[in-house]
Amino acid sequence: MRLPILSCVVLLSLAGCSSRAPAPPAPGAETVRVSTSHPGGSFVELGPVTGIDGRGCGDDGIRGKHDAAVGDLMNNAFAMGGTHVQVLALYEPRQMGKCFVNVYRVSGTAYRDSSAAAPARAGGDVVQSLRDLQTMRAQGAITQQEFEKLKAKLVQ
Repeated sequence: MRLPILSCVVLLSLAGCSSRAPAPPAPGAETVRVSTSHPGGSFVELGPVTGIDGRGCGDDGIRGKHDAAVGDLMNNAFAMGGTHVQVLALYEPRQMGKCFVNVYRVSGTAYRDSSAAAPARAGGDVVQSLRDLQTMRAQGAITQQEFEKLKAKLVQ
């Protein structure tokens, strides 16, 4: 009788060990500060940013995790040139109708320190920044409206 219980305990502990670890932020993205407070008057608003982890419905999906969603948020803010994110909303995995939605989502506003913006205006960096913005727009990382707003700030 003890053998089946012991084997169940061993299988459950092995299953816990096989859970995936959240991917670390991209190089440089680990410098993005994430908080619920506004960063202050010296920061320029870049626009909305979201971090997502998990997918699918119920047992067929992958349950999202807070740390991985925050890591994705940091990566997305860094890709926009952000140095700070003010978190505005958290959406944990939850039951919706007959489906348990596995997605963990963190939404906020990305900001950049205005003192960090000055070096980006030197020489060909503006052209490269515009190319990067076009790439992000083409990949769907930012909307057309966000693209126009960021482009306007670059060419000021």
